[in-house]
Amino acid sequence: MTDFKPVVVKQQSSGTYPPYIPSLNVPREYNDIILEWDVLSHIAVITMHRPEVQNALSPTMVEEIVDALRLIEDNDDLSCAILRSSGEHFCSGGDFHSFAHKDLLTQRWYFELTPKMIQAMQTTTVPVIGAVRGNCCALGMAIAGGCDIVLASDTASFFLPGGTVGFGCFTPTAGAYKSVHRKRLIELLLTAQPRSAEWAQESGLVNHVHPDAELDSSAWDMAKTISANAPLVVRWSKQFFYHIQEMEQRQAFRYGSDLITMQSLTRDGSEGQNAFLEKRKPVWQGRRGGSVRGDIHVPEEEHVWRVGKETRRR
Repeated sequence: MTDFKPVVVKQQSSGTYPPYIPSLNVPREYNDIILEWDVLSHIAVITMHRPEVQNALSPTMVEEIVDALRLIEDNDDLSCAILRSSGEHFCSGGDFHSFAHKDLLTQRWYFELTPKMIQAMQTTTVPVIGAVRGNCCALGMAIAGGCDIVLASDTASFFLPGGTVGFGCFTPTAGAYKSVHRKRLIELLLTAQPRSAEWAQESGLVNHVHPDAELDSSAWDMAKTISANAPLVVRWSKQFFYHIQEMEQRQAFRYGSDLITMQSLTRDGSEGQNAFLEKRKPVWQGRRGGSVRGDIHVPEEEHVWRVGKETRRR
């Protein structure tokens, strides 16, 4: 199986940055990002590539990430995506050249772009793993909050610097508040001071912290673990998880019961049950495996169980 071993782009003595060299198949050319994937591993990688400005979010970068997510979503051979940076910093936040000294409507248009991207990250059924190194600042924190799983380098630094630049990090806070413990987030918002990867892990934003040299391989290993599971289960699990966030528990139980029943009637649902009973490794087919047809009907089986010494039937 393919391994992903990218070279982190670093500033040269001339002040310029060398090009990022993809190591996987590139399905579409972009300007501010690189999309690559390996269908045999079922993994896609989105690499933000504006190292000279620490991946400040240009409108082009945001729209290209949204487009890449759509391509990934539509490819049934993919089960996981990694979002990372080509250079030493994940994201410095907003691109001042895109909004500074602009009129009110232009600024509003710009600051609505990142929420659109984060909603696309959460709407796609493919899990997104954030691989964060270096600065994760302002809107960068919103992106981390929009990832399903976040792995951080021990070099990572998380902060909301609004107080130091004269306008609050309100959009970034909205993007991160469901991931970060309340008291920790208000501390970031009010102090505008950076905090470490370990602090972010304790605060709920980061799942695991790794040495910087191991960050990309750790993200790839996590993606391989996820992608080894039944493709439809992976995608439906993400959908289910986010749908139940606003539900009462009784509604979540009903939705979960209906969903697991439907999924058991897919080809992979049948394959998983048979493989378990036959003590063998399942062979997943995802959507290509299909599901039951509605024109085949059988009577409901009699249900028998025991409560103490009593036998009950239905």
